[in-house]
Amino acid sequence: MLIDIPQEFESFVASLVARRRFLSEHEVLAESLRLLQARESLAEEIQKGFEQIDAGQSIDGPLAFDKLRARLGEQLGS
Repeated sequence: MLIDIPQEFESFVASLVARRRFLSEHEVLAESLRLLQARESLAEEIQKGFEQIDAGQSIDGPLAFDKLRARLGEQLGS
């Protein structure tokens, strides 16, 4: 696959390779895509959370932490 890097990013990519932060332009692109994929995955998880809240499948923060503390106490006590 051939990809043209937008001109405004060429010097940035070149500097990353020159400073040995990445060994090649290919590695810069691969890391960029990994980060984009992670961001998209996070956005999907956030959307799922909003949908759960809308469906009434949530509890308030202090109650959630109380439950977590109790569960931790049980685990540490056993």
